[in-house]
Amino acid sequence: MNLLITIFFIQALSILLGFMKIISQKLMINSLRFSYAAFLLFSGFVKILDPLGFSYKLQEYFEVFGMEWLFPFTVLLSVLICALEIFIGIFLALGTFIRQTLYVNLVLMIGFTFLTFYSAYFNVVTDCGCFGDFMKLDPWFSFQKDIILVIVSVVLFFYQSKITFLLKQKDLKLILASSLCLVLFIPIYGLSHLPLIDFRAYKIGSNIVDGKTLPLEAKKDVFQDIWFYEINGQITEFNTSEEPWNIEGAVFKDRETKLIKKGDEPLIKDFDIIDSFNDIDMTDSILSMDYVLLVVSYDINTTNAAAHSKINNVLLSSNIPTYGLSSSSSYDVEAKLFTTTLPYPYFLVDQTTLKTMVRSNPGVVLLHNGTVIDKWHWRDVPKKLSSLIN
Repeated sequence: MNLLITIFFIQALSILLGFMKIISQKLMINSLRFSYAAFLLFSGFVKILDPLGFSYKLQEYFEVFGMEWLFPFTVLLSVLICALEIFIGIFLALGTFIRQTLYVNLVLMIGFTFLTFYSAYFNVVTDCGCFGDFMKLDPWFSFQKDIILVIVSVVLFFYQSKITFLLKQKDLKLILASSLCLVLFIPIYGLSHLPLIDFRAYKIGSNIVDGKTLPLEAKKDVFQDIWFYEINGQITEFNTSEEPWNIEGAVFKDRETKLIKKGDEPLIKDFDIIDSFNDIDMTDSILSMDYVLLVVSYDINTTNAAAHSKINNVLLSSNIPTYGLSSSSSYDVEAKLFTTTLPYPYFLVDQTTLKTMVRSNPGVVLLHNGTVIDKWHWRDVPKKLSSLIN
């Protein structure tokens, strides 16, 4: 967050000094150009590492606007948007294809600004997803960020003649070819296996129990009571400090409690493992186990049944306690896996939580006293799991 504020301060100061003619227009544009390019490269990179995660965010936006028909294309759109962001940053930094780049960038930024304003004003998407799981931004801060970037984009657009080309043509081709290979490799690897870098609360080494707990110094929610009293036939709204109950003739009608300022939230929310058959909360029991394997399938209807067979062949020979986690019922799991007897118990967990735990459907997570020791895409589950705990 501090890094973002620093970048925006530099950009605002550059524009101010440039328009006041304290610095040259070329220096102003170069300052904006390289700081904005760095922002785009970083933003695109942290999202393209986890294209599946960004696709979930796109689904939230599509759902808000009633565009559920785009759901099947969200992964592809996720990769394309991140790649576009990265290449805009590359072109801007190198000074090539500037006119086309700045046109596309301006349209993109205006679109993002509309989305962040809509999300903030109507409180429909609480995190814009601008930096994936690396950094969560408050909706109004995200909107303000986009306003600054639109201004920067407009200034760059109108002063594009000041942007100079940095490289020779042969060097440009080499850099663009290398960038394209990297931009293709990272999301393909992340989708076929797991993201190369994990920024989520369930990354390897994280303790789920600690993640569910807020520190003592955490900021708490701030609420305010709003009182409604009828005075001379008219209902008026009062704050508690106004003590409307002491007003002569005032008649109490209602009271509302409003959230004024949101406090800190734990990194891990809604991690509850429920045995729906016996109506038992299994969370503490499983998190306190020495070693336990969790087979995660956030939606059994879209899971890979053959992958479950591959996983089960490995897991059942490991002698490590194993449980399945899904947002679907055991009956649905049995129907999907074409079996009348499950190899291990399946418990209910919130679907969003399971999507966050592991970017694979199914995937496997190894816990040791509530700490994530390792996790795997179903393609990568090691054949000798027992050796990991010896």
